[in-house]
Amino acid sequence: MKGLTLNYVFLSLIVLVFIVVAIAILRHFYEQTNIDQDGITHPIDVRYTCIQLNNTEINFQDFQDIIYGFLTDQCNDFSAKIDQSITLSDVNRAVKAIDKSVEVIKINECVLPSVNSHSVYLNFSKVEEGRNIYLGRREIDNSDLLICD
Repeated sequence: MKGLTLNYVFLSLIVLVFIVVAIAILRHFYEQTNIDQDGITHPIDVRYTCIQLNNTEINFQDFQDIIYGFLTDQCNDFSAKIDQSITLSDVNRAVKAIDKSVEVIKINECVLPSVNSHSVYLNFSKVEEGRNIYLGRREIDNSDLLICD
């Protein structure tokens, strides 16, 4: 009778270890398939947006989408009429929402510097409603972005 009782204890212990190992394996595979929103490595494709909205009238949300396209190397040249005023701080806030490492720098003339630093250069403090705005960059990876009114 004693041998039979110990047999159930060891069998229960083996089943318990098997269950713990199976749960650990399932948990490992579940964590690999769980998608972390902050870990997105592929940019959202906005090339079509840049083409469709070029030479049209855009609002600030469209302007943010276009800036995203430029900072992710999807757009190169863009021009549009703004239907609301945009300030330097608006541009800074939009850029920081996309990429915190990019700096926004105010310049006096609408010319890109000769050295790339993956920055955003703009020649205005405020663009009034109804004015045209131009965005441009060189066709290289991590190019600077130039925004002019």
